[in-house]
Amino acid sequence: MAEPALLSLPVPAPDRLDAALARMAGRLAAALDVVGDEPGARFLRGLPGAAAPAAPDGGCLDLPAGSAQPVDRLVAGLGLGTAECDLLLLALVAHAHEGVAAVLRGLHPRGVPWPTIGLAGTLADVAALPGRGRAELRAALARLLDTGAVVADGADVPYPERSLRSAPALFEALAGLPGWPDGLCPDPRPDPSAAPGSWLARPAVAGARTAVERATPVTVLLPGDRPGRLAGRLAALVRAAGRTPVVLQVTAWDGASVSAALLLAQARDVVPVLWGEAGPPPLRLAVPDLPLPLLLASPDPDVRTWPRPVLALPADPHPAADRCAALAAALPELGRPPRPVGPATLEPDEVETAAADVRLRAALVPEEVGWDAVSARVDARAADAVPPGAVLVHPEADWDDLVLPGEQTAQLREAVDRMRGQARVLDEWGLLRGRRGRRGLRMLFTGPPGTGKSLAAEVLAGALARDLLVVDLSRLVSKWIGETEKNLAAVFDAAERGGAALLFDEADALFGKRTEVGDARDRYANLETAYLLTRLERFDGVAVLATNLRQNLDPAFARRIDFVVPFDPPDEAARLALWRHHLPAPAPLAADVDLAVLAAFYELPGALIRNAAVAAAFLAAAEPSPARRTIGMAQLAHAIRREHLKAGLPYPGAPPGIAADPPTGRGAP
Repeated sequence: MAEPALLSLPVPAPDRLDAALARMAGRLAAALDVVGDEPGARFLRGLPGAAAPAAPDGGCLDLPAGSAQPVDRLVAGLGLGTAECDLLLLALVAHAHEGVAAVLRGLHPRGVPWPTIGLAGTLADVAALPGRGRAELRAALARLLDTGAVVADGADVPYPERSLRSAPALFEALAGLPGWPDGLCPDPRPDPSAAPGSWLARPAVAGARTAVERATPVTVLLPGDRPGRLAGRLAALVRAAGRTPVVLQVTAWDGASVSAALLLAQARDVVPVLWGEAGPPPLRLAVPDLPLPLLLASPDPDVRTWPRPVLALPADPHPAADRCAALAAALPELGRPPRPVGPATLEPDEVETAAADVRLRAALVPEEVGWDAVSARVDARAADAVPPGAVLVHPEADWDDLVLPGEQTAQLREAVDRMRGQARVLDEWGLLRGRRGRRGLRMLFTGPPGTGKSLAAEVLAGALARDLLVVDLSRLVSKWIGETEKNLAAVFDAAERGGAALLFDEADALFGKRTEVGDARDRYANLETAYLLTRLERFDGVAVLATNLRQNLDPAFARRIDFVVPFDPPDEAARLALWRHHLPAPAPLAADVDLAVLAAFYELPGALIRNAAVAAAFLAAAEPSPARRTIGMAQLAHAIRREHLKAGLPYPGAPPGIAADPPTGRGAP
């Protein structure tokens, strides 16, 4: 007795592609009767389903019933008629059974397992293909070949002997199997689930999302220097539109590869996202009207897929709020980041891979994992966002860390307000319309070493929620002609692309005065300065030039600078504030410490005060007796003396009543 539960199970419908291929094998038997191959005909007729009646339209493929299968989506997308469908099935029939491939190999003049155009003609002659004979067959075949779904091999042989075979990997796509043609490599990076919110809200991006939702035949282009990462952003856009993306790296651009990607994506009901390290040449698509968008990430903004139109999207850096939201969504167990983590070029797939790294470490290594660990993994994953010749700094200093006179602090805050008010002044009010670099902020910090120029640049970047790219002159300047300008261009481009602030420390080494040309070196030095003048003027980001020698800068930079902030040596009151800042409340100060005396006696800049405070603290911490582990005037005076010697400054001696060296012990030198 049968089990009732088993009787209630639904019977799966037979795969329509398999059924259609079996019918085509049965029709091939009719052709074998004509050529006298009785064993082959008998074998083909014996295949399961070969004797099934024709579909209602006379073809081998039944009309769609139930949910769409891959073959249904391909036929509908290409708009194939009955004759084209049967020719497609003829090109695919060798994949139906190894015996079918053997029969076709025996029929082919060159012994390959594919049908020929002549065999298709024989099928038409015996009415095994829909239509009125070979003339209609040739017209249907021409239409099918134009789509690229079927190719005819053998241009050097007579037309009837040319092979008919399906496009590479098309059978796999129609049969629900994995596989892509050569030249299309599935990207192993994670498929992002969410795109940055503010980027999705951009008008062009919203239009691209609508095109994906409506399956519009358009090419969506996202140009940028990191196409592999930008492809992840496009994949997230596809998901936001309710579709499934497939990200493929193109190793060799050509129209055939891109057309194949479209065909296979149509069959699999996915949206292709293609990217390559080089930009594609003009692409002639075999199926420009296929109702499926094509998304490309390319370093070249000039992409042509005529007659399919191109919609170019902005590759804007992600604002701090979007980065924080993406990281909070990827690592909800950590809450919301206290500050933006990673560069502004951080893409969705980089967020997800960094989150996976951190989550794995937390599971395997018994230690607390926080946002510092996330920041480290993000930097490792996004290392290609930092160009050679620069160092990425995540700002941690804030306004409380700056000890500056009111005028200098006011200028820095005014610069921050200038960047925050661009939407109103430049967009709503229309100032500087049409001028390149109008969204840039260029500042010059001048003053002796150690007075806080680099710290102020970090505070400025942090207040604008930007990372800081510090230019490393030792890696940037090259003796080879043109290399310095190339390295500079990469740094400027990376800062614009990633929304980072640029800091040129010791800027006079790069932005020096132009001189009269005495030899080739003078000429090329002048060319470098001229390039910097031009690039700085059209820079649409935050650039800070810091120098100890303002007089050495080329005068032409003056009109290109928006703010000049002098950093003078601190006065006595500022020095006292600096000592208090660098010796905070938790530090164990001895009863004899008088910071006011130190501020009055030693005219040191902030950097040397910081160094002396830290050195004195380490001297105290090294004392063998816990009772003596306090920072006293002796340790401070000793550390101050060392800072004078390091900086080449005359040492005025210790304050009255204070020994020049710390007490003896393990901490003594």
